[in-house]
Amino acid sequence: MKYQDYYEILGVDKKANADEIKKAYRKLAKKYHPDLHPDDKEASKKFAKINEAYEVLSDENKRKQYDMFGQSGNFSQGQNFDPSQYGFSDIFSNFGAGNGSYTYTSSTGGSSGFSDFFETLFGGARSSSRNFGGFGSSFKNENTKIKKSKIKAKVKISLDEAMSGVSRTLKIKDKETNSIKEVNINIPSGMTSGKNLKIDGSKYNLNADIYVKVNIEGDSTYRLEGLDIIKRERISPWDAYFGEKITVDSPNGKFKINIPERIEAGNKIRIKGKGYKDLKGKIGNLYIEILIDNPKNLNKDQIDLYKKLKDLK
Repeated sequence: MKYQDYYEILGVDKKANADEIKKAYRKLAKKYHPDLHPDDKEASKKFAKINEAYEVLSDENKRKQYDMFGQSGNFSQGQNFDPSQYGFSDIFSNFGAGNGSYTYTSSTGGSSGFSDFFETLFGGARSSSRNFGGFGSSFKNENTKIKKSKIKAKVKISLDEAMSGVSRTLKIKDKETNSIKEVNINIPSGMTSGKNLKIDGSKYNLNADIYVKVNIEGDSTYRLEGLDIIKRERISPWDAYFGEKITVDSPNGKFKINIPERIEAGNKIRIKGKGYKDLKGKIGNLYIEILIDNPKNLNKDQIDLYKKLKDLK
């Protein structure tokens, strides 16, 4: 049977503390994770070895047992040894060739994901009634999972972009490798302001889920309030006083509206069902917000008329 040097597999010193072991494991596990190498059998095998090494070295009791066994034989990575010389003959007989494979079937059925070397030292289900110096202790097999981190980002889009849908490329910093990743996102039509898009970072070699908060920005002409679109419309003082029919532009097209007599600045005229449509198909209203636009350039007759109106107060 081949001896597995778990310290060498993780690339850490035998005196490494728990934090150093954990850091080394995360770095390697991310590098060889099957999700990032779906068709690479060698990467899958490497990942299994990394998981096995961490399973032992992250557990205080297993690490002590492993260290005791390694010291007793002064082994090195890949070295062959005869398990029967260390009291493992009854256990080893259950493993067949004993060549370090990671594809054997466990005693409970299905693949356990650990090597025959690991099962020989820690596989309680296969151990005999003897203790073999503590190397055959009971063990509950649970494959170690990599916990994904969360990355938060923000993106600003216009109302027109929100209504039609838009793509963006974001630059995301990978804190583990200190590199910059370019992440492409597709913002669907009807996305509402303040909502998050969840992106699977594994597509970009990131061990994280990316949450992109989308904010819809208004401008001098339009703004969004819930699902209602507010359109600012400037009219002359005389149209505000006497009323008028006008045509207004909106993100949903052009509309003719009646300005009622003596309308005041800040008043709104509603056009039902012509607002913003969200992802669920709900539609708001369009509101025309009136602004009184005093003329900046007047001829002599107009100035005289304004003066007369002022004097008639």
